[in-house]
Amino acid sequence: MTFERRKRKYLKCLQLSSLLLLASVFVSPHIAQAQSSANNERVEYVFKRGDTLIELAGKYMRKRSDYVTVQRLNRIANPRFIPVGKTISIPFRLLKYRPSEASLSAFRGNVSIARDGQTIAPVTGLDIAEGSRLATAAGSFLTLELEDGSRISMPSNSKMRITRLRHILLTDSVDYELAVDSGRMRSKVTPFDKKADRYRVRTPVAVSAVRGTDYRTRVDEATGSAYSETVEGAIEVAAGESLDSANIVSVPAGTGAAATVTGDLAKADLLTPPELVDPAKVQSEETLEFVVAPREAATAHRILVSTDAGFVDIVTEQLSDGATISLPGIEDGRYFAKATAFGRDGFEGMPATYSFKRQLSTLSGSAGKGDFGYRFKWSGAGKGKRVYRFQLLLGDTNAVPIVDEAGLTRDVITLSDLPDGEYYWRVGVTQYSVDPEDTDVFQKWTDFEKLTVAG
Repeated sequence: MTFERRKRKYLKCLQLSSLLLLASVFVSPHIAQAQSSANNERVEYVFKRGDTLIELAGKYMRKRSDYVTVQRLNRIANPRFIPVGKTISIPFRLLKYRPSEASLSAFRGNVSIARDGQTIAPVTGLDIAEGSRLATAAGSFLTLELEDGSRISMPSNSKMRITRLRHILLTDSVDYELAVDSGRMRSKVTPFDKKADRYRVRTPVAVSAVRGTDYRTRVDEATGSAYSETVEGAIEVAAGESLDSANIVSVPAGTGAAATVTGDLAKADLLTPPELVDPAKVQSEETLEFVVAPREAATAHRILVSTDAGFVDIVTEQLSDGATISLPGIEDGRYFAKATAFGRDGFEGMPATYSFKRQLSTLSGSAGKGDFGYRFKWSGAGKGKRVYRFQLLLGDTNAVPIVDEAGLTRDVITLSDLPDGEYYWRVGVTQYSVDPEDTDVFQKWTDFEKLTVAG
């Protein structure tokens, strides 16, 4: 090889080495910390009679030679002879596992599911695997059920990744990890019965771990802060990427923790559940309307509506900074509403759940002079048989009706020869459900309207 060729080869290698050095210098600290955290996570194993480290590696570790790493970490002199009852720690990254299972138990609206760069059409019962990315658009919701019965609910405008969905063979335990990139997520975790069972939720600025509880995770779009709010049980929350951090707090039921982008971690008591005014009333108007009893500590309220008490099949939700929350109309049926209040510290409070009936039944009327007298007409929307009743009163709304026509099936009535005077009239509807098992009969009236007859 000539001197010039050797020189060019040397310069090329030097340039490549420099680029690799620069790449190592500019690795994101968050990525480096996450990699370090994942590499340091371990499970404890107690040796039984007949166990050897080499045999354990052959059965439960990804490579038989991984026993060397475990031997070094635990300072074991002889891998073929370890006392019964000795506890050793093994990095999770070395252990064999089988893929665990999750399924799409319910969804509504525009839901996106992708894995390995491929978009998957959502279907109830669809298997969801590790590595999947899920997103919900505005007015959209989904719920997943994990193999152990735990449930994950995503409301609208949220994005989540399933980073671990595994069953560890050595400990016969589950290893679940989810990442909330934006929006919100609710975790209803089945209580674990094995010490090695793990369920974790990560956000860009914090990580939380539980062993069986009901809690919410939310990433604030404006500030980037991550909120964790415990409804049942208890969780542990740490700022950053690792639960080994010194900045870690325990968050029992009724409390919450917020981690900021700067690494600060604050804890607070959650507001008690709000009270709805007349929550059992039939929701008969075009839009649903809930009224919350006011209190100074609350700055906003949220209402979730579901077809079930477990809030698996969420239908709609709304956030309002007032005491009245209006939601889009839904199909007739029985539903559940979950109400929460937000405190001045930004935490969403404890929930209150109410049941209610939805039966669309609107009614409005008009009156005018026609060719044959005064014509009263009404109209409205609602499914099922509708029967009307018309009343006309003279002089006062508390007077005895001078006209009281019930059992009307048409939407109009004409009255002739009304003497001069001030009249008040209204129309009512009796509506029967189209569901043969629903024997309830719904009735409502319009407000009194005034009609003046003169000359």
